[in-house]
Amino acid sequence: MKEIQKYLVPDYFSDFSCKMGKCRSACCIGWTISFSREDYFRLVSMNCGAKFRKRLDLAFHPSENPTPEKYVEISPRYDGNCPLRLDDGRCGIHAEFGEDYLAAVCRLYPRGIRSDGGFECSCANSCEAVLELLFERKEPIRFEEKELCFDIPPHQKRFFRFETFGHEQEIRLWLIKQMQNRKLPLPQRLMMLGLSLKEIEDSIAAKDEERLKRIISFPPTEISKPPVIFQKHLEFGLKTARSLLKLMDDRSASIRSFGEEALEYFGTGEKALGRYLSAKEVFEKKFPEWEIWFEHMLVNHMFFEQFPFQSRPESFWNEFVGLCAIYTLLRFLSVGWMAKRENKEDFVDAAAAAFRLIDHTEFERYSSQILRSLGCTDPQKIYDLITL
Repeated sequence: MKEIQKYLVPDYFSDFSCKMGKCRSACCIGWTISFSREDYFRLVSMNCGAKFRKRLDLAFHPSENPTPEKYVEISPRYDGNCPLRLDDGRCGIHAEFGEDYLAAVCRLYPRGIRSDGGFECSCANSCEAVLELLFERKEPIRFEEKELCFDIPPHQKRFFRFETFGHEQEIRLWLIKQMQNRKLPLPQRLMMLGLSLKEIEDSIAAKDEERLKRIISFPPTEISKPPVIFQKHLEFGLKTARSLLKLMDDRSASIRSFGEEALEYFGTGEKALGRYLSAKEVFEKKFPEWEIWFEHMLVNHMFFEQFPFQSRPESFWNEFVGLCAIYTLLRFLSVGWMAKRENKEDFVDAAAAAFRLIDHTEFERYSSQILRSLGCTDPQKIYDLITL
């Protein structure tokens, strides 16, 4: 049943609209779509033409372990496309019956609805239309309350192991303000955020609410003396970034073509760092607003995922390392992929592909483990990585 609620949303939310069949990379490509039992029987009971009925009958199969929420699935075709997608790119179910007959994930995507501890809604970076919208703006993302009406599907209650004294949302928005402090380069903002998270975690561990309130009641303090970067630090950072991308590239079809080209472009050995730094300089000249774009992507992701309060048994520091892994992957991937390209759309495609991996897996959790195994175990090593 649809309900009207006041949601906290990013200020771009009302401007978002689906590109329908005009997407270069449709959101359904490569993913198995689940239907609830209720949605499935409502869909197959509808009257339609014989041609589309045959497509419906062939598209579905029972889930491996059926539940009322995940009763049947649509499997991608050999080319990764949904078998119900029309030749003009539109969804066949949407075109035939309207959005009310879509699976819950298709009705809502790229919107993410959060109802634990207050209603929130935002859009995922894995949608190219969202990134295109974000890259058209210069001002920082702001947040506002808006009345929305959604039929929220059943979902597992979110769990996290931190007692926040009711300040969870306040903490999250304060951390986002750190990421939007344009007086500092983005790597320094990230380091400030990590150090602040350590202070917040210490106050929570000590059950010291007054200390926590003091931390988040003042503007974030700047790092008085950022770690010094030497040539060997850059070499370590590049080696680590390459290893991270190689591991992700081996595990994800969504970024494979982008990652393989970036890895091939930089090569290996002594000349790899020079090639990277040269490509970085070219990238920043081509796209002088790159830092604003990265800020928007990180802030939008932080709000969407309710960073750092994800439902997993990780410390705030490990969540921070996962966020640094996202920044590193985006930076290394985009610099390498864009070395021979000029169009903003090419950059959007690479970033959206990266977020299809990030948003649909526990990327931050296993990437933070990977970075620790590669030697990123202290603030200096993290700074070496994100300063690339």
